[in-house]
Amino acid sequence: MPSVEYKGSCVCGQTTYTAFDLNDISYCHCEQCRKMTGHFMAASQVSRDKIKIKGKIKWFYTHEGSRHGFCDNCGANMFWQNDNMPTISVTAGSIEDSKGLGTWHHIFTEEKGCYYNINSDEPQSEGYGNSKIDE
Repeated sequence: MPSVEYKGSCVCGQTTYTAFDLNDISYCHCEQCRKMTGHFMAASQVSRDKIKIKGKIKWFYTHEGSRHGFCDNCGANMFWQNDNMPTISVTAGSIEDSKGLGTWHHIFTEEKGCYYNINSDEPQSEGYGNSKIDE
């Protein structure tokens, strides 16, 4: 099966990426992601060897090797990565054309904000859940 190419960018266009074979969107409800995004984080996971990033990224470590990547110019939150995993996640909003991507699952649901409910039949887990990269 041929690889599917996705392109993404920040608000100002200074930071861009090209990724191949993105996974469906995961929704992370952990406290750190909620604080970094203002709500839960929607992102697509990809192997690090299947993405090319152009532009200057400012990385902010949140905890235990986890970090968020922001455009150094406009501050758009574009990436999430755990140094102990072979993947990187791109924020769903940064993907220029997300056709073909669906929902994978909701993670860290025990940390979700009390101001909303998860009203879906999609898989949910209290932690990371499984990585499609490892399947």
